[in-house]
Amino acid sequence: MSTPDQIVTAVRRAVIHLSTQGSRFARAHGVNLTDIRALVVLLDLQRAGEATTPGALGSGLGLASASTTQVIDRLEQRGLVLRERDTYDRRRVSLQVTGQAIESGVASFEPLLQSVRDLATRRSAADQRVILSFLDDLAALNPNDE
Repeated sequence: MSTPDQIVTAVRRAVIHLSTQGSRFARAHGVNLTDIRALVVLLDLQRAGEATTPGALGSGLGLASASTTQVIDRLEQRGLVLRERDTYDRRRVSLQVTGQAIESGVASFEPLLQSVRDLATRRSAADQRVILSFLDDLAALNPNDE
């Protein structure tokens, strides 16, 4: 097997492992994997200082408006997301991941995330840059663009 094939196999194993963690969280909270992706998108938008609007969420998930609304409704019903009206423009809504969702996410995923951090710190700074570059390129892949 060639090195690129070994990388594909390793990525597939990692995706399955991460997916299993996500499935456990989904079952425990009565949500699906799209809902989990929505929580991740919202947290990423928040960390980046970007608007956490339904439109931004839909764009991040690649979903139409009606499908995005269904995701938000499910997350809100489960106490994982709050809709908040903008104080300056009452027509605008922002979405906030609840403390309950964050606490549950930390409890579910932090051991795995800490293990990833530990693995990364065992690599040189140069190796970390290569790994980060590869993973960024991997995340940006869109097979439909070819």
